[in-house]
Amino acid sequence: MTWRFIDTGMTDGYYSAALFESIAKHVGNGEVDDTIFFWRAKTPTVYLGYHQYVEDEIHEDYCAANGIQVVRRVLGGGCGFCDEDQILFSIIASEGGGTVPTDIQGAYSRILGGLINTLRMLGFDGKLEPTRNAVYSQGRKISGNAQGRFDGAVLVNGSLLLDFGFDEMDRVLKNPTKNLAEGVQRARDGMITLSELLDGAGYDIDHVKGALKCGFEDALGVEARCSVLTGEEIELAQRLNEKHLSRDWVYRMDDKRRRRRVRER
Repeated sequence: MTWRFIDTGMTDGYYSAALFESIAKHVGNGEVDDTIFFWRAKTPTVYLGYHQYVEDEIHEDYCAANGIQVVRRVLGGGCGFCDEDQILFSIIASEGGGTVPTDIQGAYSRILGGLINTLRMLGFDGKLEPTRNAVYSQGRKISGNAQGRFDGAVLVNGSLLLDFGFDEMDRVLKNPTKNLAEGVQRARDGMITLSELLDGAGYDIDHVKGALKCGFEDALGVEARCSVLTGEEIELAQRLNEKHLSRDWVYRMDDKRRRRRVRER
């Protein structure tokens, strides 16, 4: 089975969310093939889960003062701080198409097997942690993930940590250890990066991307041809970007809660 592989390289955080939403809509209605999508954060970004509250998760004043984007994605799950030192991915398939299981945990297991394959190709262990839908290496988290289903498509998004600014994450997130193992006091004690696994030996980003692409292909049993976005996908993404940039979208859950509290008084 043939899929598409698209890598947009360094991409604005808001636009990346508009892109994977646009791709999903086109995959879901059958206009384009199922897609493996890679990007890296051009600007430090917090990706917020669809149902989360900005004020509960993020130090808003720090983000505003330091140009850190706050992006509400269309997927559930927890928030994550991302910068250029991560490969971010979205695996986007037609729901019920047969490649990705229809149940949520089955989809995670199949797709995150690609990350485990990748780590093995790079010479390291990898293990799925189903409680947190994460991938661990040497007992620490190297990939966090989220899933969503809409308009006939299923998406699993996540990251592969190449390196990480732990101190910056502590300044951005109110609870940086929230999605880590119980008992972890500092994020750096519960997370690991490829740089750390390599013990400072360095890595070639293109080689790692190639291994990650191959890992997903093996896990899904597909071949992903290098491709580009269609004009229709770009046009829709540009329109969706306006939504992702808007305060109404970013604070939609916070505003709902405020209105509910007013009614309950």
